[in-house]
Amino acid sequence: MTVELLFLSLALLTFALCGRQLNVTNTAQVNLCITLLLAHLLFLFKGGFLMYIRANQVACAVLAGLLHFLFLSSFVWMFIDAVLLFISARNLTKMRSRPKEMLGWKYLTVIGYAVPLIVVGVSVAVVPDGYSSEECWLNNNRGIYWSFLGPVYFILAANVILFIAIFITVTFSLKRLNSEILQMTQTQADRKLIRSVLFKTMAQFFILGCPWILGLFISRSIVLEIIFVILISQQGTVIFLVHCVLNQEIRQQYRKCLCTCCPCKKASTIKDDQMTEATDLSTNGHSA
Repeated sequence: MTVELLFLSLALLTFALCGRQLNVTNTAQVNLCITLLLAHLLFLFKGGFLMYIRANQVACAVLAGLLHFLFLSSFVWMFIDAVLLFISARNLTKMRSRPKEMLGWKYLTVIGYAVPLIVVGVSVAVVPDGYSSEECWLNNNRGIYWSFLGPVYFILAANVILFIAIFITVTFSLKRLNSEILQMTQTQADRKLIRSVLFKTMAQFFILGCPWILGLFISRSIVLEIIFVILISQQGTVIFLVHCVLNQEIRQQYRKCLCTCCPCKKASTIKDDQMTEATDLSTNGHSA
């Protein structure tokens, strides 16, 4: 979990430093990182100070409610991200973008936080003592547990279906693109682009939270439990890898930041360019 927290923090720091303004495309990514980071930090805080928090029932209930809200919000943002990716993949087959099919980022933000807030509010109203468990979490004896499991199961099932649809759509588009390229001259850059798109599509399996579905079966096998923990702990790592490291725009911003913060690096880059240019002129001169 520490590794995931590190990469979630790096992803948010990258989004902030690179000046990425919120829009329909990255709203889900940014808010997913925020909710996952806060949820895991609060979970670690609870684990470290549980014996002290448990003594205060009000603090324990508030902590359980916050965890309920943050984890639910994380899954809602995973679902929003899956829907946006599906729309983008469908538009890819039509070779055009139709932004009118998507809500604005402000509306998405309201949905991403209002839905879990309503679920938590209704849970508190219906079962006031539903957050009074010894572990400062949902009280399973009161049936309130399904206010968390119900939405999570629904989102996981929907995300798995959407991921399959996205994978099929993108694969179909890549096959068509590859056949068109083969009719011309397929370059190394074309093959690299196809592999990159396919890899990013497969990585969405982790970003959309699909490995969480293994949680339904971990009670039956210790091996599945280990695999489950490993997979869900890498969600932040995959988010940082796909949306930051493999994002060409962000890589360019990284280079600009490095050149600004490290003049010697900038000078070295300029010197290398001058040496390359001199070598080319010398080669051309000998050839003449």
